[in-house]
Parts: sequence; structure tokens; C-alpha cells
Amino acid sequence: MGILNILLQLLTIPAILVGIVALFGLILQRKTLTQVVLGTAKTILGFLILNIGVSATTGGLANFDKLFKAAFGITGVYFDDNIAIGAVMGRIGREVGLVMVLGFLANVLIARFTKAKWIYLTGHKVWHLAGGIALVLLTLGVSGIPLVIIGALVLGLYMAIQPMLLQPYTRRVTGTDDYGVGHTMGSAYWVSSVVAKLVGNKEHSIEEISLPSTLEAFRDIAVAFSLIMFVMFAVPSIFAPEAAFQLAGTQHPIVWIVLQSLTAAGGVLVILQGVRMFIGELIPAFKGIALKLVPGAAPALDCPVVFPFAPTGVVVGLATGFVGWLVGMTLCRVLGLAVVPVPSMIALLFGCTAGAVYGNALGGARGSVAAGFVTGLLWPIAGALFYPVIPWAEYEVVGAALMTPDIYIVVTLIKVIGSIIRAILGLG
Repeated sequence: MGILNILLQLLTIPAILVGIVALFGLILQRKTLTQVVLGTAKTILGFLILNIGVSATTGGLANFDKLFKAAFGITGVYFDDNIAIGAVMGRIGREVGLVMVLGFLANVLIARFTKAKWIYLTGHKVWHLAGGIALVLLTLGVSGIPLVIIGALVLGLYMAIQPMLLQPYTRRVTGTDDYGVGHTMGSAYWVSSVVAKLVGNKEHSIEEISLPSTLEAFRDIAVAFSLIMFVMFAVPSIFAPEAAFQLAGTQHPIVWIVLQSLTAAGGVLVILQGVRMFIGELIPAFKGIALKLVPGAAPALDCPVVFPFAPTGVVVGLATGFVGWLVGMTLCRVLGLAVVPVPSMIALLFGCTAGAVYGNALGGARGSVAAGFVTGLLWPIAGALFYPVIPWAEYEVVGAALMTPDIYIVVTLIKVIGSIIRAILGLG
């Protein structure tokens, strides 16, 4: 069990998982020892650089959530996959880990013997979905070995199929089939693409919009992102000055807001650099797996891999997605849904931003704006509708829930199909 725990921990670290894939790919290509070591190390380091950027960008977002709640008196459920699954790992951690490992093996076998030639490498999202699957199977009375086997099969199918379904749109973004996007936001990106195609014009990219010379600096993603983040922190600070002073600590709130904004923007720049580095090393290494182990396979990677294709779209998606979320949250209140999902800046940063990049590829500037807004609008509504599927209180999870749409879809399908089977078998 000690060795198993080490393996499970390693597989939950995205950089290590991607590095292992690069290692095997280079070995299968019979590269020299130096090439294997350099390729593996640079792949891991590139991914770690990406994660450093993510940490820098998201580090202060928890403060934004507290500030927003204090300013506008909003209470509700905070949707975050890490919090929700982390809260139940003490009870079902072993099951979740086994579902992850066997699910990855199932993904490889499915890619080997079917037309779904995608190897899902976004390790933390595998963990989140494995946790959601394990939880919903428990609510159906499934446990032990049956839970692990069923969960692994469902997870493996998802990991192979989701990137395949999204790839027609991903290809429009990246211009290649060398890699795809593997993320539990896949269905949201699909909706973003469809909406953008309906309302926009792909010939007029948001990256080509001309600005007056006095505003040209705002085309730079670092400047634009800094400004957006400054406004997002400054507005609630005006309505909740005491909370702003408390969060700022020894700093003046204005200084604190400026530093939060610049740090977030710097993090985005680091993300872009990390993406370029690890993609440059991983794709050549992955050819070994594609040629030897799983012919024709391609890696499905985390959503930031699309950021470099429309940096302005990233900024637009953050802004329009936030507005959309506020509208969606209001609709949840008006419709009297079970819960009201409060804004999650982490969700916006990796959901609405990438959605807007897809929107730009399919519908240009208008498509990018519409995609970011629609993604933000539908997200809280979908979360509120999904919330009752899992009895969170029974697992002592209070004020939090799973966050991403693909998890909603997979878990709800399992619950519906499982309930029908139980009814047919007379199990109640």
C-alpha cells in the first residue's frame, strides 16, 4: 500500500504525469540517455512553470471572493472541484485513487483499440472527475470492487471521448491535430464555439481590432489583464472598505489592489511561457507512444494551451464571463433554485477565458465576447441545477460543491441510469 500511495500521489501531480508520458515516448523512440533526460526534465519544468503562473494568477483570487461577498452581501455555495473532492478524500480517498489509475489504463486501452485516439493528460481534472464518479456511485449503493471497476470504465471512456468530440473546434483554434484539450470544461467550450459560430464572423478576429494610438498599449495582454483585475478588486473595495483594509494587512488597500492586479497579469505571462516550453518538448516525445504503443494517438492537455492563440480573447473572456456570471446568479435567485453559486474567479479564469478563445476562432470578435458571456451566464445555473444530485451534507461538505460542467453531465447520467437500473431490479 505504501508503493501504491506513492504512485497515486505521483499520478495526481500533472507535471509528473506529463513527464512520465514524455519519458516513455522518448524511450520508445530509442533516444539517447541525454535526450531522454533533457526531454523529460524540460517537459516537467515547462509544466511546472505553467503551474507557477497559475498559482501567481489565482493566489489572490480567494481574497477577491471574500471581498465580493463582503461588498454585496452575497451568500451561497462556492463551487470548486478541489475543495469539494478534497473534503471527501478522507472517506473515499482509496477508491478515488484506484478509479484514477485504472481509469487511465482504460483510457490507453480504448485509445489503442478504438477510433478515440486521445490520451487524457490533465491529471488534476482526472482526480476531480474520479471523485465525482465515486461519490455518485456511493449514493446508488455501489461500493468496493464494483465501484472501482465501474468508475474506471466510465472515467476511461470519458477521457478518450471528450477530447475527440471537442477536437473539431480545438483544431479551429490551434490549426493542428498534434494535441487536443482534455478538460472537464469541454462541454462549455463546445457551447462557446456553437454560440460564437451563430452570432459572429470568424474573419474578424478580436486580435486584429484596431485601437487608437493612445490605447494601443491595452492590446498587450499584461496591461489589459492588469487593468481588468484592478477594476474587479477596486469596485467591491469601494463598497466594503473595512474588508479591503483587513485583507490588505499592513499595506494600504490601493497598494494591495495594484499588487494583486500586477501579480495576476504576471502569472498569465508565465502561463504562456510554460505552455510554449512543455508543448515544444511533449509533442515530439509523444510521437513514441503514438507510433509504438497506441498508433495514431495524441495527447489531450489542459485548457491554457489555447491561451497563446488569442491573448486578447483571454482578457475579454474574463470580463464578459464575470458579467455573465452575475446575470446567471441573479437568475438563480429569481428562479428560486436550490442554491446560488457565488462567483468563482478561478472558474472564470480557466473557463470563460478559454471559452472566449474558442469563440474567437469560430466567430471572431463578436463570437469571443458572446462566448465569454454565455459561458459565465450558464455556469451558475447549471451548477445550481446539478447541486441536488449529490447529497453533500451526508459527506459533511458544507458551502461547496463540484464546479465543472462535464462532471455535472457524467455524474447526472450515472445517477439517472443507476436509478433506473435499481428500479428495474426492485432495489428502491
